Amino acid sequence: MGNEVSQKKNEKIRIPFWNKVGYGMGEVGCQLSFTMVSSYLTIFYTNVVGLTPMVISMIMLVARIWDAVNDPMFGSIAENTRSKWGRFRPYILYGTPVLAITTSLTFLNLDLPNIWKTIWCAATYIACGMAYTAVSISVGSLANSMTVDNQERVTLNSFRGALSSGIGIIMSAVTMPFILFFGKGNANSAKGFFLAATIFAAVSIPCLWICVFSTKEVVGGGAVQNGEKHSAVKNLAVSFKVAFKDRDTALLIIAMVFYLTGVFGRLGIMAYYFFNVFGNPALIAWSGTALSLGMLVPNFYVPFLTKVMNKKTVCCLAALFQAISCVGFFAAGEAKAVVPMVIISFIYGATNCGGLGSFGLVAEIIDDSWLRTGVRADGMIYASISFATKLGNAIGGSIGIILLGAVGFVANTDLSASVITKMNAVINFGPAFMFLLSIIPFGFITMTNKRGKENEETIRTRMEQTKKEVESEA
Repeated sequence: MGNEVSQKKNEKIRIPFWNKVGYGMGEVGCQLSFTMVSSYLTIFYTNVVGLTPMVISMIMLVARIWDAVNDPMFGSIAENTRSKWGRFRPYILYGTPVLAITTSLTFLNLDLPNIWKTIWCAATYIACGMAYTAVSISVGSLANSMTVDNQERVTLNSFRGALSSGIGIIMSAVTMPFILFFGKGNANSAKGFFLAATIFAAVSIPCLWICVFSTKEVVGGGAVQNGEKHSAVKNLAVSFKVAFKDRDTALLIIAMVFYLTGVFGRLGIMAYYFFNVFGNPALIAWSGTALSLGMLVPNFYVPFLTKVMNKKTVCCLAALFQAISCVGFFAAGEAKAVVPMVIISFIYGATNCGGLGSFGLVAEIIDDSWLRTGVRADGMIYASISFATKLGNAIGGSIGIILLGAVGFVANTDLSASVITKMNAVINFGPAFMFLLSIIPFGFITMTNKRGKENEETIRTRMEQTKKEVESEA
């Protein structure tokens, strides 16, 4: 293989349960530190800071342009890192405190002139995004370097998803009550947002460090060949070339941009659904709790589903059911039907298995590319998917807030019934369209379970041969 690969245990031995739990705690930490950014930042910017929708969209656009450079660059740096902690764990260990601090500062509203407020918001948002890149890409890439067994990787990501949903349930139930408590009953309190974000960020630190100390990397990678040492620039160029010449990687990135624009587009402006369409911010806790409970469900059925069905098919089905759920949300909003809305929230979460399916596809695509090119560009490829996540977040959030403004939304004013109906359509039909659009690139991906299994056996055999050669030389 020409790569630095070591494996002290037979790969058929399963990763212990508590190590899987420890790995999943990494995602708990990521969610604690970044959920408020993805769910509440837009409404914090409009209702608390006082930024206009156009300014918010420009901040997000600038941040995503930087991410286009930063995410792949970090992926290459991480995959070519050599340390006693491995390739990815050092960035979780040292990046976690930085992520916590920048998350808290993102929700700090300073008494500044408007131009300086804009600069402060842009700077803190971009800094938080960079810290999140380092930590989240490392957590995500870790599963693929802990084992070559594709089913174990799916299981690792299921633990990650289950614990993420668990903390999501808690955060959905307590975030708005926290904001209201610290804001003394005011849902638009700067103090409420800041203290809630700070508490969650502080708790994220031990969670992410548990991930570091309970996991171990056994699969090497990067652009280093046969012990050769290249410059960081050359490593970046090699990893970039391998990642972006791969057809399935490109299709998966496009599919995830569409799919996640739907997911995060709705999430980014979802608060307006409750503030304006239902006229009751407290319903966020009910819907969010139901959604998070629903999101627990895929973690139990996806490992079995991916054994009998290609992962790209799982992703297509997820996109279809997400679109149908969005239509249901619109109808519930028009009827002001709280109970159906909560039920649909659960269904929306229970059918959101696109993330788990895509994580499985990423692992198989990385292995396939490794066998064909001799370069394991796992950090770069995973970083590309991470960039798709943030691009989807930015596109959905920025376009969503612009469209809300276009249909007549003005913060802290009384809105007509017609404007509220149009807002409801923007919040739900826009994401539904993006979900349906993602089915096209998902469908054209060529990776199958059969090919993934063949690659897994080939890699396992080569690793065992490498181990024997090392032992005979010793």
